[in-house]
Amino acid sequence: MKAILNSLLFAAALTLAWGCSSDNDVVEKSESNNEVVEEPGGEVTSDISHFNVSEAPAWAVEMHSDQDKPQFQPPEPARYENKMIVMLRLQEELVPFSTDDDQMAVFVGGECRALSSRSGEGEVIYFVLNIYGNISGDPEEFALCYYSGGLRQEFWRRGENGFLNELNIGTESDFVIDLMEGTTKYARQTVVTVTPNPTDGTAVDIANDRVGVFVGDECRGVGRPGIEFNVFHQQEGEQAQVRYYSKSKGGIYTLRTPLTLSAGVETIKFDL
Repeated sequence: MKAILNSLLFAAALTLAWGCSSDNDVVEKSESNNEVVEEPGGEVTSDISHFNVSEAPAWAVEMHSDQDKPQFQPPEPARYENKMIVMLRLQEELVPFSTDDDQMAVFVGGECRALSSRSGEGEVIYFVLNIYGNISGDPEEFALCYYSGGLRQEFWRRGENGFLNELNIGTESDFVIDLMEGTTKYARQTVVTVTPNPTDGTAVDIANDRVGVFVGDECRGVGRPGIEFNVFHQQEGEQAQVRYYSKSKGGIYTLRTPLTLSAGVETIKFDL
């Protein structure tokens, strides 16, 4: 009977392996706004935050690294009985850094089973992966590696993988994997949601307001209000500062209580 590394759909395996978290992981942080003190220069300090007039910030996580391009060896098709085709579209956040040095590889049991250079142009970058395999009734451990030429960094996603016979993924519609979760520059990520709570009629502009998380002066995560985003850190327990840019107020609120970064989920209610 003809089969190809029989198991679950590639996309579903990735989503289920790395996308799960329990309700018990959610920690809601909220404080009441008591004393407010006016300060010079358009600054306002309260018990929970400090406000400073500012133009829209250009917050961004510095993802550049110094890793050389890996010298992966492509598989020899004659050694394998079957293959599947995966067309993976590069996620939006990584597209600006894509160069001709980019490459995508798939490993099964430490053995390279697919190797691809980039295709496409502009904002649409694809990798066409011909993933080779032999008859097997059991799922095998796999690893997906993307090397960004512009960032000089490897991004890895790992999990239990298998393929259905003559299965093509991403050839009919876009298939995108969140590779930022596999950054090798930062070992850990915290999923953060900042929910703004206007206390004085401040308008919330989801499209233009921004949330930034900083360790010292280094930006570790940028997102929009009410929407999950990744915050990157090197080790458990790093202390971070949460900042909220409000377009309607024309300035930045800085939460006075530090955020302790740990692998998991954080929900923060930010009184404005």
